[in-house]
Amino acid sequence: MAVSLQVLFLAVFIAVVSALPATLQPRQSWTIGYWAHELTEYGCKPIILIWAKATIEPGNMGLTVGPRLSDGLKALFGPANVVTQGVDYWGFIETNFYPGGAPPWGIYDMQLLLNAAATCPDSKIVAAGYSQGAALTHRAIEGLPQAVKDKIVAVVTFGDTQTYQDGGRIKGFDANRTLIICNTGDLVCSGTLYVFPVHFDYIKWVPTATYYLAGKLLEDAVHKPWPNGSFIFPNVTVPAPLPPIPAPPQPSDAVPDGLPPLPTPEISSGSMDTNAMLF
Repeated sequence: MAVSLQVLFLAVFIAVVSALPATLQPRQSWTIGYWAHELTEYGCKPIILIWAKATIEPGNMGLTVGPRLSDGLKALFGPANVVTQGVDYWGFIETNFYPGGAPPWGIYDMQLLLNAAATCPDSKIVAAGYSQGAALTHRAIEGLPQAVKDKIVAVVTFGDTQTYQDGGRIKGFDANRTLIICNTGDLVCSGTLYVFPVHFDYIKWVPTATYYLAGKLLEDAVHKPWPNGSFIFPNVTVPAPLPPIPAPPQPSDAVPDGLPPLPTPEISSGSMDTNAMLF
């Protein structure tokens, strides 16, 4: 049975990679709605975000942190330079009780996406997840080959149900490239699945997470530039370094107040592609 599952996983992985467009598509948009399949629709771009939604959120992006984080990166780097791909998994309440806090099919799907993204030679990958999606992120990344882990520039988790179990980090992944955000009083970060209102208060952390990912992306670009040797960055200030963020659980006043506001996406009925492709 194990061999059959491995063969099936390999076959699906090859199919997904083969389905990636061979050429870059000229159009790209903001994250509108509950779904994002931009990696499979548009192919490789300079930045790839793989996102895992929270329990019972709609679509594969949800309606809280996910779309805002995606648009935060697109607002900073330009929507033509970022593709967002949500993990297609059914995040039921019951699936939180699987070993490791996430269902096997969701873990495999996220690994599939990360492996596919790693085939993009000039892309930089970031990953993130919320609640059960954070657990999914832990389990998916810890099981990846080291070569794929090395392609992931940074990871952010919110309301992370595996914070306590995994010692405040993602096993087998660089802690210096990981930001775990847990509100003080959010008991899911303490090894339980007791959910209180504070667990739904993570939108306020989106600017912090966005600038964290942006900083790591730019830091990586210093050593491994995008193909044209530079990245045309919009007129936005990225703090360097990011104001210090305490280890989880973070008190409510730990949200850095010195961060510049994220640009507001200007969505029109016409073209939404406001930036040219860089490669």
